Amino acid sequence: MKKLHRAALLTSTLATCFMASAHAGPMVWASMGEDAYRFLRRAGADLQQVEPFSVSIRAPQADGRVGRRDETVYLMQVDEDALPQLSRDVHEKLGNCAGFMVHATRAEGRQAVQGFREAAQRGVKPLISYAIDNDAEVTPLLSQIQESNIRATIEQLSTGYKNRYYTTSGGVSASDQLAASWRALAGSRTDVTVSQFTHPSWPQKSVILEIKGTTNPGKIVVIGGHLDSILLSGTNENSIAPGADDDASGVASLQEAMRVLLSSGYKPKRTLQFMAYAAEEVGLRGSQGIATDYKNKGKKVVGVLQLDMTNYQGSSSDITMITDYTNSAQNKFVKDLAAHYLPTLKVNEDRCGYACSDHASWTNKGYVASFPFEAPLANDNKLIHTSNDTLAKSGNNANHALKFSKLALAYLVELGSDGK
Repeated sequence: MKKLHRAALLTSTLATCFMASAHAGPMVWASMGEDAYRFLRRAGADLQQVEPFSVSIRAPQADGRVGRRDETVYLMQVDEDALPQLSRDVHEKLGNCAGFMVHATRAEGRQAVQGFREAAQRGVKPLISYAIDNDAEVTPLLSQIQESNIRATIEQLSTGYKNRYYTTSGGVSASDQLAASWRALAGSRTDVTVSQFTHPSWPQKSVILEIKGTTNPGKIVVIGGHLDSILLSGTNENSIAPGADDDASGVASLQEAMRVLLSSGYKPKRTLQFMAYAAEEVGLRGSQGIATDYKNKGKKVVGVLQLDMTNYQGSSSDITMITDYTNSAQNKFVKDLAAHYLPTLKVNEDRCGYACSDHASWTNKGYVASFPFEAPLANDNKLIHTSNDTLAKSGNNANHALKFSKLALAYLVELGSDGK
């Protein structure tokens, strides 16, 4: 996950780091929110051809209605080698959550910012009904979700590699081995395919498992989490970046929902796709590549659910719905699913800022996306992006991630079982 935390610790050492590495790497195009931009300015980072844009964001108001607030988004060229340090310090030192997106060209960056502006102006209207009417299918499947399976997947992903960074051999192996694991789960089912989405600029591939719909396969429901991990003091072949919570937990949560659907023989009417994205930690690059490809091909994605960090319960809240850069109608549906199928859970809301996770890539392309998160942002896991992001920090269990796996299964079956 890309984030911003506490502002007070900001300037001197970071400025030294950025100025010492000026022109150390290639200049890349990136877009980011106002807090991250100001952070870079104060730190003395090399920024060129900066363009500000005003984006109106749909956000809930104190009275419960959905209103708008304005945010300035900046597009610029920045030294690529400065971006990992930016990720580290925006996570640790600013008071809310946000990130950045990396773009191949200025034109692509402008198009991305315009995509958010258009989504806010017109809203993204859901293409489907949000009726909850599949209890007979959902309820027996929920009882098959196993905490032990989720825990085992988190353990394997977080200890099986030194790191899962998008350019390392560990990152490549994690993708290859996850694809093999998903093929094993698919077994001999002819309606299930597993593929790896190749990204031309780095070696780690995204992984996609598809269960083809029986009556309306052209409408696609997507659930995703990111596969890569990062150590923001610098990540190389030998860096220890377990990424147990960020985001082995999200991949494990969606994989367990996948396992239950496959083993039960569930056949959706709409197509279901499970995705483990590459290169989220360096500008949402993997999900951007997939969402752009789907948009260019005219694929009808009717809903996207993002699982990024599901196993650290930092407060009494169980699920926090992210309200900015997401779809308010689908957010309500996800909350209604929790109330209906998981009524003991406490659900609240928060904002996480510009490009904080892969849901933003889908929102940017005009798709309906939601992001249920593990805790209010002020109470999230402060050990992510360090070598201490381990399963032990969540009590060596996956009890919190279990809730998200059940919510994901309810989401998939309720949307997948409608043939319209």
